[in-house]
Amino acid sequence: MFIRAFMLPAIAAAAFFSASAHAALDANQTFQQFNAVVFGNIDSTSNLHGRAWVGGNVNGGEYVHRPLPTSDYAGLTVQGNISNARVLAQGAVINGNLTNTSVNGGSTAVLGNASNGHLNGPGYVAGANSDIFFNGGQLSAPNTQLETNIAAAGSTDFYSVLSSTSDNLKSLDSNSNATWTTQKATFTATADSNGLAVFNLSDADAMAIFGLGEFDFILNSATTVVINSSLKDIDISANFLGGSAQRIAGNVIWNFYNAETVDLGRQFGGSILAADATLTNWADIEGNVYVSNLIQRGQIHQYAFTGNIPVTAVPEPSSYAMLLLGLGLLGFAARRRA
Repeated sequence: MFIRAFMLPAIAAAAFFSASAHAALDANQTFQQFNAVVFGNIDSTSNLHGRAWVGGNVNGGEYVHRPLPTSDYAGLTVQGNISNARVLAQGAVINGNLTNTSVNGGSTAVLGNASNGHLNGPGYVAGANSDIFFNGGQLSAPNTQLETNIAAAGSTDFYSVLSSTSDNLKSLDSNSNATWTTQKATFTATADSNGLAVFNLSDADAMAIFGLGEFDFILNSATTVVINSSLKDIDISANFLGGSAQRIAGNVIWNFYNAETVDLGRQFGGSILAADATLTNWADIEGNVYVSNLIQRGQIHQYAFTGNIPVTAVPEPSSYAMLLLGLGLLGFAARRRA
Protein backbone atom coordinates (compact mmCIF):
# COMPACT_ATOMS: atom_id res chain seq x y z
CA MET A 1 0.00 0.00 0.00
CA PHE A 2 2.99 2.37 0.39
CA ILE A 3 3.01 2.68 -3.39
CA ARG A 4 -0.45 4.16 -3.51
CA ALA A 5 0.29 6.46 -0.55
CA PHE A 6 3.20 8.09 -2.37
CA MET A 7 1.22 8.46 -5.57
CA LEU A 8 -1.81 10.30 -4.28
CA PRO A 9 -0.39 13.76 -3.47
CA ALA A 10 1.09 14.04 -6.96
CA ILE A 11 -2.23 12.96 -8.46
CA ALA A 12 -3.89 15.74 -6.48
CA ALA A 13 -1.36 18.21 -7.85
CA ALA A 14 -2.09 16.96 -11.34
CA ALA A 15 -5.82 17.44 -10.84
CA PHE A 16 -5.27 21.00 -9.54
CA PHE A 17 -3.62 22.04 -12.79
CA SER A 18 -5.38 19.95 -15.42
CA ALA A 19 -8.05 17.51 -14.33
CA SER A 20 -8.29 14.40 -16.49
CA ALA A 21 -5.75 15.88 -18.91
CA HIS A 22 -3.65 12.74 -19.30
CA ALA A 23 -4.62 9.22 -20.20
CA ALA A 24 -2.87 6.46 -18.31
CA LEU A 25 0.01 4.73 -20.08
CA ASP A 26 -0.17 1.07 -21.07
CA ALA A 27 2.74 -1.37 -20.84
CA ASN A 28 4.16 -0.64 -24.28
CA GLN A 29 4.06 3.11 -23.68
CA THR A 30 5.72 2.64 -20.28
CA PHE A 31 8.52 0.55 -21.78
CA GLN A 32 8.97 3.08 -24.58
CA GLN A 33 9.10 6.18 -22.36
CA PHE A 34 10.89 4.98 -19.21
CA ASN A 35 14.33 3.61 -18.54
CA ALA A 36 13.21 2.81 -14.99
CA VAL A 37 10.00 2.61 -12.99
CA VAL A 38 10.65 1.89 -9.31
CA PHE A 39 7.61 1.56 -7.08
CA GLY A 40 9.56 1.99 -3.84
CA ASN A 41 13.01 3.53 -3.32
CA ILE A 42 16.27 4.05 -5.20
CA ASP A 43 19.63 3.99 -3.42
CA SER A 44 22.24 4.83 -6.05
CA THR A 45 25.95 5.46 -6.43
CA SER A 46 25.81 5.37 -10.22
CA ASN A 47 24.11 6.77 -13.34
CA LEU A 48 20.65 6.06 -14.74
CA HIS A 49 20.69 7.35 -18.30
CA GLY A 50 17.02 7.61 -19.25
CA ARG A 51 13.70 8.80 -17.82
CA ALA A 52 12.73 7.48 -14.38
CA TRP A 53 9.59 7.44 -12.23
CA VAL A 54 10.02 6.61 -8.52
CA GLY A 55 7.13 5.91 -6.16
CA GLY A 56 9.20 6.33 -2.99
CA ASN A 57 12.45 8.16 -2.17
CA VAL A 58 15.68 8.69 -4.09
CA ASN A 59 19.07 8.83 -2.39
CA GLY A 60 22.08 9.45 -4.59
CA GLY A 61 22.69 8.88 -8.26
CA GLU A 62 22.84 10.86 -11.46
CA TYR A 63 19.90 10.89 -13.89
CA VAL A 64 19.11 11.63 -17.55
CA HIS A 65 22.35 11.32 -19.52
CA ARG A 66 20.83 10.83 -22.97
CA PRO A 67 18.16 12.40 -25.17
CA LEU A 68 14.79 11.05 -24.08
CA PRO A 69 11.83 9.71 -26.03
CA THR A 70 8.84 12.03 -26.24
CA SER A 71 6.72 12.06 -23.08
CA ASP A 72 4.64 14.34 -20.88
CA TYR A 73 6.74 13.17 -17.90
CA ALA A 74 9.77 15.04 -16.61
CA GLY A 75 13.20 13.45 -16.87
CA LEU A 76 12.86 12.38 -13.22
CA THR A 77 9.64 12.06 -11.24
CA VAL A 78 9.90 11.28 -7.51
CA GLN A 79 6.76 10.83 -5.44
CA GLY A 80 8.68 10.93 -2.16
CA ASN A 81 11.87 12.83 -1.25
CA ILE A 82 15.17 13.22 -3.10
CA SER A 83 18.64 13.76 -1.61
CA ASN A 84 22.27 13.76 -2.72
CA ALA A 85 21.41 13.43 -6.40
CA ARG A 86 21.83 15.22 -9.71
CA VAL A 87 19.53 15.48 -12.73
CA LEU A 88 21.37 16.49 -15.88
CA ALA A 89 18.48 17.34 -18.21
CA GLN A 90 14.72 17.29 -18.90
CA GLY A 91 13.75 18.61 -15.47
CA ALA A 92 12.22 17.00 -12.40
CA VAL A 93 8.99 16.76 -10.45
CA ILE A 94 9.56 16.09 -6.76
CA ASN A 95 6.40 15.52 -4.77
CA GLY A 96 8.21 15.58 -1.41
CA ASN A 97 11.33 17.41 -0.27
CA LEU A 98 14.59 18.11 -2.11
CA THR A 99 17.90 18.09 -0.21
CA ASN A 100 21.46 18.51 -1.49
CA THR A 101 20.36 17.95 -5.08
CA SER A 102 20.89 19.81 -8.34
CA VAL A 103 18.86 19.88 -11.54
CA ASN A 104 21.08 21.10 -14.35
CA GLY A 105 18.56 21.36 -17.18
CA GLY A 106 14.82 21.69 -17.68
CA SER A 107 12.12 22.97 -15.36
CA THR A 108 11.80 21.70 -11.79
CA ALA A 109 8.85 21.55 -9.41
CA VAL A 110 9.37 20.72 -5.75
CA LEU A 111 5.98 20.35 -4.07
CA GLY A 112 7.53 20.08 -0.59
CA ASN A 113 10.53 21.94 0.85
CA ALA A 114 13.95 22.42 -0.76
CA SER A 115 17.40 22.97 0.76
CA ASN A 116 21.00 22.98 -0.42
CA GLY A 117 20.73 22.69 -4.17
CA HIS A 118 20.97 24.28 -7.58
CA LEU A 119 18.05 24.59 -9.99
CA ASN A 120 19.69 25.68 -13.23
CA GLY A 121 16.43 25.85 -15.19
CA PRO A 122 13.17 27.49 -14.11
CA GLY A 123 12.34 26.29 -10.59
CA TYR A 124 9.19 26.23 -8.48
CA VAL A 125 9.22 25.31 -4.77
CA ALA A 126 5.83 25.11 -3.07
CA GLY A 127 7.21 24.92 0.46
CA ALA A 128 10.09 26.59 2.24
CA ASN A 129 13.48 26.88 0.55
CA SER A 130 16.91 27.32 2.09
CA ASP A 131 20.25 27.64 0.28
CA ILE A 132 18.62 26.95 -3.07
CA PHE A 133 20.25 28.69 -6.03
CA PHE A 134 17.56 29.49 -8.60
CA ASN A 135 20.02 29.96 -11.44
CA GLY A 136 17.29 29.52 -14.05
CA GLY A 137 14.84 31.82 -12.30
CA GLN A 138 12.45 31.25 -9.39
CA LEU A 139 8.86 30.65 -10.43
CA SER A 140 5.94 31.87 -8.32
CA ALA A 141 3.79 29.16 -9.93
CA PRO A 142 4.54 26.20 -12.22
CA ASN A 143 5.11 27.14 -15.84
CA THR A 144 3.31 25.41 -18.71
CA GLN A 145 5.92 22.64 -18.98
CA LEU A 146 5.70 21.89 -15.27
CA GLU A 147 1.90 21.87 -15.35
CA THR A 148 2.16 19.13 -17.99
CA ASN A 149 4.80 17.22 -16.03
CA ILE A 150 2.89 17.45 -12.74
CA ALA A 151 -0.35 16.35 -14.35
CA ALA A 152 1.38 13.35 -15.92
CA ALA A 153 3.23 12.40 -12.72
CA GLY A 154 0.29 10.66 -11.06
CA SER A 155 -1.84 9.76 -14.06
CA THR A 156 -0.79 6.09 -14.31
CA ASP A 157 -0.97 3.38 -11.66
CA PHE A 158 2.31 1.88 -12.79
CA TYR A 159 2.20 -0.99 -10.31
CA SER A 160 -1.19 -2.17 -11.60
CA VAL A 161 -0.12 -1.80 -15.23
CA LEU A 162 3.18 -3.61 -14.87
CA SER A 163 2.16 -6.31 -12.39
CA SER A 164 -0.81 -7.24 -14.57
CA THR A 165 1.50 -7.24 -17.60
CA SER A 166 3.83 -9.61 -15.75
CA ASP A 167 0.91 -11.91 -14.98
CA ASN A 168 -0.14 -11.87 -18.62
CA LEU A 169 3.36 -12.65 -19.86
CA LYS A 170 3.81 -15.60 -17.51
CA SER A 171 0.65 -17.20 -18.92
CA LEU A 172 1.96 -17.19 -22.51
CA ASP A 173 2.65 -20.57 -24.10
CA SER A 174 6.29 -21.39 -24.58
CA ASN A 175 7.50 -21.71 -28.17
CA SER A 176 11.29 -21.41 -27.69
CA ASN A 177 13.98 -23.36 -25.85
CA ALA A 178 17.13 -22.75 -23.89
CA THR A 179 19.90 -25.32 -23.97
CA TRP A 180 23.05 -25.40 -21.90
CA THR A 181 26.35 -27.09 -21.21
CA THR A 182 28.40 -26.96 -18.05
CA GLN A 183 29.46 -23.40 -18.89
CA LYS A 184 27.13 -21.76 -21.42
CA ALA A 185 23.38 -21.33 -21.92
CA THR A 186 22.02 -20.62 -25.40
CA PHE A 187 18.59 -19.04 -25.87
CA THR A 188 17.28 -19.95 -29.34
CA ALA A 189 14.10 -18.08 -30.28
CA THR A 190 11.31 -19.42 -32.48
CA ALA A 191 8.93 -16.58 -33.26
CA ASP A 192 5.20 -16.90 -33.88
CA SER A 193 3.43 -15.02 -36.68
CA ASN A 194 3.57 -11.82 -34.59
CA GLY A 195 7.31 -12.08 -34.00
CA LEU A 196 6.83 -13.20 -30.37
CA ALA A 197 9.16 -15.77 -28.80
CA VAL A 198 8.49 -17.09 -25.29
CA PHE A 199 10.82 -19.07 -23.01
CA ASN A 200 9.12 -20.58 -19.94
CA LEU A 201 11.88 -21.76 -17.62
CA SER A 202 11.06 -24.29 -14.93
CA ASP A 203 12.57 -23.56 -11.53
CA ALA A 204 15.10 -26.37 -11.96
CA ASP A 205 16.12 -25.15 -15.41
CA ALA A 206 16.32 -21.53 -14.29
CA MET A 207 18.53 -22.42 -11.33
CA ALA A 208 20.86 -24.35 -13.62
CA ILE A 209 20.96 -21.66 -16.33
CA PHE A 210 21.27 -18.60 -14.07
CA GLY A 211 24.28 -20.12 -12.35
CA LEU A 212 26.27 -20.52 -15.58
CA GLY A 213 29.13 -18.30 -16.71
CA GLU A 214 28.03 -17.45 -20.28
CA PHE A 215 24.81 -16.54 -22.12
CA ASP A 216 24.32 -16.56 -25.86
CA PHE A 217 21.23 -15.50 -27.82
CA ILE A 218 19.98 -16.59 -31.25
CA LEU A 219 16.85 -14.51 -31.78
CA ASN A 220 16.29 -15.39 -35.45
CA SER A 221 13.18 -13.48 -36.63
CA ALA A 222 11.82 -12.75 -33.14
CA THR A 223 11.00 -9.09 -32.54
CA THR A 224 9.69 -9.52 -28.98
CA VAL A 225 11.25 -12.07 -26.62
CA VAL A 226 9.87 -12.98 -23.19
CA ILE A 227 11.88 -15.08 -20.74
CA ASN A 228 9.68 -16.20 -17.82
CA SER A 229 11.00 -17.45 -14.48
CA SER A 230 9.16 -18.03 -11.20
CA LEU A 231 12.25 -18.13 -8.95
CA LYS A 232 12.04 -15.98 -5.83
CA ASP A 233 15.77 -15.27 -5.50
CA ILE A 234 17.67 -14.65 -8.72
CA ASP A 235 21.45 -14.31 -8.92
CA ILE A 236 23.02 -13.93 -12.39
CA SER A 237 26.67 -13.18 -13.15
CA ALA A 238 26.96 -14.56 -16.67
CA ASN A 239 28.93 -13.00 -19.51
CA PHE A 240 26.64 -11.97 -22.38
CA LEU A 241 28.67 -13.20 -25.32
CA GLY A 242 29.49 -11.26 -28.48
CA GLY A 243 28.03 -7.93 -27.39
CA SER A 244 24.64 -9.57 -26.94
CA ALA A 245 23.77 -7.46 -23.89
CA GLN A 246 23.46 -4.41 -26.14
CA ARG A 247 22.05 -6.37 -29.08
CA ILE A 248 19.05 -7.72 -27.16
CA ALA A 249 18.49 -4.62 -25.01
CA GLY A 250 15.54 -3.30 -27.00
CA ASN A 251 13.33 -6.36 -27.37
CA VAL A 252 14.02 -8.95 -24.63
CA ILE A 253 11.97 -8.94 -21.40
CA TRP A 254 13.09 -10.95 -18.39
CA ASN A 255 9.82 -11.54 -16.55
CA PHE A 256 10.78 -12.49 -12.99
CA TYR A 257 7.18 -12.62 -11.84
CA ASN A 258 7.72 -14.21 -8.40
CA ALA A 259 11.06 -12.60 -7.60
CA GLU A 260 11.78 -10.97 -4.27
CA THR A 261 15.48 -10.32 -4.98
CA VAL A 262 17.38 -9.96 -8.24
CA ASP A 263 21.17 -9.65 -8.00
CA LEU A 264 23.23 -9.00 -11.12
CA GLY A 265 26.99 -9.36 -10.86
CA ARG A 266 28.00 -8.54 -14.43
CA GLN A 267 26.78 -6.58 -17.43
CA PHE A 268 23.21 -7.58 -18.22
CA GLY A 269 21.07 -7.17 -21.33
CA GLY A 270 17.31 -6.75 -21.75
CA SER A 271 14.50 -5.23 -19.71
CA ILE A 272 13.84 -6.57 -16.22
CA LEU A 273 10.22 -6.84 -15.09
CA ALA A 274 10.12 -7.83 -11.41
CA ALA A 275 7.35 -5.81 -9.82
CA ASP A 276 7.82 -7.12 -6.27
CA ALA A 277 11.61 -7.48 -6.20
CA THR A 278 14.58 -5.50 -4.94
CA LEU A 279 17.08 -5.29 -7.78
CA THR A 280 20.79 -4.86 -7.05
CA ASN A 281 23.14 -4.38 -9.99
CA TRP A 282 26.91 -4.39 -9.57
CA ALA A 283 27.58 -3.75 -13.26
CA ASP A 284 25.86 -2.03 -16.17
CA ILE A 285 22.35 -2.94 -17.33
CA GLU A 286 21.66 -2.48 -21.04
CA GLY A 287 17.89 -1.99 -20.99
CA ASN A 288 15.03 -0.94 -18.74
CA VAL A 289 14.14 -1.92 -15.18
CA TYR A 290 10.68 -2.12 -13.57
CA VAL A 291 11.05 -3.19 -9.96
CA SER A 292 9.93 -2.59 -6.38
CA ASN A 293 13.24 -1.20 -5.09
CA LEU A 294 16.57 -0.47 -6.75
CA ILE A 295 20.03 -0.64 -5.19
CA GLN A 296 22.09 0.74 -8.04
CA ARG A 297 25.83 0.16 -8.14
CA GLY A 298 26.29 0.06 -11.93
CA GLN A 299 24.95 2.20 -14.74
CA ILE A 300 21.54 1.60 -16.35
CA HIS A 301 21.52 2.49 -20.03
CA GLN A 302 18.48 3.57 -21.99
CA TYR A 303 17.64 1.69 -25.20
CA ALA A 304 14.63 2.26 -27.41
CA PHE A 305 12.10 -0.51 -26.75
CA THR A 306 11.27 -2.08 -30.11
CA GLY A 307 9.14 -5.00 -28.95
CA ASN A 308 5.36 -5.25 -28.79
CA ILE A 309 3.92 -6.43 -25.47
CA PRO A 310 0.48 -8.05 -25.55
CA VAL A 311 -1.42 -5.53 -23.42
CA THR A 312 -4.71 -5.45 -21.55
CA ALA A 313 -6.84 -2.46 -20.64
CA VAL A 314 -5.17 0.15 -18.46
CA PRO A 315 -6.59 -0.03 -14.89
CA GLU A 316 -8.94 2.78 -13.92
CA PRO A 317 -8.40 4.62 -10.62
CA SER A 318 -10.31 3.04 -7.75
CA SER A 319 -13.13 4.91 -6.00
CA TYR A 320 -10.98 4.93 -2.83
CA ALA A 321 -8.13 6.55 -4.71
CA MET A 322 -10.50 9.12 -6.14
CA LEU A 323 -11.75 9.96 -2.65
CA LEU A 324 -8.21 10.53 -1.44
CA LEU A 325 -7.54 12.50 -4.59
CA GLY A 326 -10.20 14.98 -3.57
CA LEU A 327 -8.76 15.29 -0.08
CA GLY A 328 -5.26 15.73 -1.43
CA LEU A 329 -6.46 18.37 -3.86
CA LEU A 330 -7.85 20.47 -1.03
CA GLY A 331 -4.55 20.22 0.85
CA PHE A 332 -2.53 21.14 -2.21
CA ALA A 333 -4.70 24.16 -2.95
CA ALA A 334 -4.40 25.32 0.66
CA ARG A 335 -0.62 25.01 0.50
CA ARG A 336 -0.54 27.19 -2.63
CA ARG A 337 -2.61 29.89 -0.88
CA ALA A 338 -0.40 29.90 2.21
